[in-house]
Parts: sequence; C-alpha cells; structure tokens
Amino acid sequence: MLIINIGILVLFVLIFIFFYIKDGESQRRLSRYEKSLDDLNKEIYRIQKILKSNHNGDSENFVRNLKDDFRSSIDDVYAIIEKDRDYVDNKLALLEDKIKEISFFPNSSSSNIDDRRIISMFKDGWSIENIAKELMITKSEVEFTLKLADIS
Repeated sequence: MLIINIGILVLFVLIFIFFYIKDGESQRRLSRYEKSLDDLNKEIYRIQKILKSNHNGDSENFVRNLKDDFRSSIDDVYAIIEKDRDYVDNKLALLEDKIKEISFFPNSSSSNIDDRRIISMFKDGWSIENIAKELMITKSEVEFTLKLADIS
C-alpha cells in the first residue's frame, strides 16, 4: 500500500512539474505577443505622426499602403496565434489520452461487472433495483452506467 501511495505521489509531482514547465512556455509566448502588440502600437504612432506632417495630395496612396501593411501584420499575428492554439490543443488531447491510459481511478463497474451486461439486462426488461441486486452493486452505479450509455 505504501508503494502505491508513493507511486501516486510521484505521479502528482511529475504532473505538477509538467504543468509548471508548460506554464513557463505559455508565459514566454504571451510576452512575445505583448512585445508584438507594443511594436504595432509604436508603428501606429509613428504612422500617425507622419500623416500629420504630410498633408500633400500623395498622402492618400501613402495611407492606403500603410493600411495594407497593417492588415498583413495583423493577419500574421492571427496566424501565429492560431498556430499556437492548435499546438496547445494537440498537446492537451495527447495529455488527456495519456491520463486515460494510466488512470488510477477505476471505473465504477470495473470490479467484475461489464457495462454491456448492465445495458443488456436493462434492455431485457430488468429493473435498476434487480440489476443492482443481481450484480451486487449499488443502484447509483447501474443508473450511472445507463446514463453514460444514454439509455433511460
């Protein structure tokens, strides 16, 4: 029992370390985004300053070019954000799969009761109480299994 407790403790420590590292990576990415936004704000300020000082007839073309450049910069930022979001989503999916594989929390019906047996008994007309008595489990376990199977 002591070995199992130590194993669980080690697992939790490893999970904590994993999340600590991932949080650091997220913070670095966030600071990169903040720096990009600050650079964009500085560029906008510089452009506004140029526009105020440049009031000749060619300013419309200049403004149009600046708008196009600004839109492409914003599109680049959105592309980076989307790429990072996909990366994080993939990592979370992998982590969820790993947790499911090494789950320490036993399924409520895994102690020699098969979910399919509960479902088939219910479909054969057995009541929840009778299924629970026959399989020697609680009514709530039977109800939970039926609820997960979307059977009412």
